[in-house]
Amino acid sequence: MQSILGQTLYEFTEKKSRFIGLIFHVRSVQEVEDILIKVKKDYPGANHYVYAYIIDQTIQKASDDGEPQRTAGYPVLEVLNKNDLNDCLAIVIRYFGGIKLGAGGLIRAYSHSIAEAIKKATFIKKVTQYSCSLTIPYESLNDIERYLRDHAHIDHIDYSDKVNIHFKVYNHNVDQVRKHLSNLTDYEDKVKVIEEKIVYAKVND
Repeated sequence: MQSILGQTLYEFTEKKSRFIGLIFHVRSVQEVEDILIKVKKDYPGANHYVYAYIIDQTIQKASDDGEPQRTAGYPVLEVLNKNDLNDCLAIVIRYFGGIKLGAGGLIRAYSHSIAEAIKKATFIKKVTQYSCSLTIPYESLNDIERYLRDHAHIDHIDYSDKVNIHFKVYNHNVDQVRKHLSNLTDYEDKVKVIEEKIVYAKVND
């Protein structure tokens, strides 16, 4: 499963009806409710605020919000599932233009809104994040700091008689990082893993 980073937006017009597709990364039903309240304030006066979400791979819900049954929310949910998305909320706002689209037209319009918004998204995946520390002499700092800034995320650096670097690295490249750091520190594996946890992160396949 994957999710998206932040949020994305796609807007188009179909037979004078304005459709605005929004996708958000969410982690709870309460967050979904808060975003729905905000969206209705940001886009007042719309005829429909259709939405669907998937949370923790198991919690799924779709709302047609007044559109004919299964012509709006369910197609949006199907798009989320087809794209293997998790912890994700999709909202489609419709300002009715006076021309009815019919069941097929509604399904296509709502599906299209979210499918196009997904194309604009940056994807993130669940990975194991390792919080690490590494103690090194000052003469090794430049090479190691340069490498870690390119291949990990440096939290902070403590300076005393030696240098202690605190950084985070993900499971898809942890072995590569540890091996390279060992080569830079006289072939000794001095990396200490302080904490492991599951997080979302942008992963380059």
